Amino acid sequence: MKAVILAAGRGTRMPEITNDMPKCLIDILGQTIIERQIDILLKNNVKKIYVVLGFKAHEIENRIKNFENVEIVLNKNYATTDNLYSLFLTAEKLKNEEFILLNGDTVFEPDIIKMLINKKGYDIAPVDSKYYDLEELKIRQKNKRVIEILPKSAPSKLSDGSTIGIFKFSSKGSGILFNEISELIKKEIKNKWFEFALNNILDKIKMYPLDIHGLKWIEIDTIDDVKKSNEIFSD
Repeated sequence: MKAVILAAGRGTRMPEITNDMPKCLIDILGQTIIERQIDILLKNNVKKIYVVLGFKAHEIENRIKNFENVEIVLNKNYATTDNLYSLFLTAEKLKNEEFILLNGDTVFEPDIIKMLINKKGYDIAPVDSKYYDLEELKIRQKNKRVIEILPKSAPSKLSDGSTIGIFKFSSKGSGILFNEISELIKKEIKNKWFEFALNNILDKIKMYPLDIHGLKWIEIDTIDDVKKSNEIFSD
């Protein structure tokens, strides 16, 4: 199993912190977000981790350089692109390979990664079926398959759960995903989230929701989220 962490952005909604420091270097109970992610992945036998960096890449690289099996991919255009383009930069390394995708601002407990690895050969979207918040993307499902990624503002009556900034792609799903991303890049569509491409291929792959309700997770978008994270994971 391989993994990619998308951590090129600035996190502009938290200027108190991210004007001077990348969001993935925020400390949660004595460990930065990205170091925690890498540690969990390696302890679950993920063999290779690609980390896409942009804003203050050198600072992040200095923090993670001692981890084995981690390779940096640089998004030099991070200021004018979004994580769709960051993911595109890993195509030669991950296309047609099974991999776990993580946003660089998600804090989660290890069991979520264990569950994904046990779903070998499947395209999986971890979803919290009982959580609704205007900060998270939502999913809509039918016949136990994800049929649409909904915007954050989608009303709760349309939502079948919130995504958590983590996905897993099978080798087949990976190929289809990167083909779609390449087509979008050819059209100069670079400033979208990767979920934009994912929505375009949900009729071509079988993506299954994995309900992780009851497990600990949080995406760090605000100062309040940092406080919540320290509370959630202090147990």
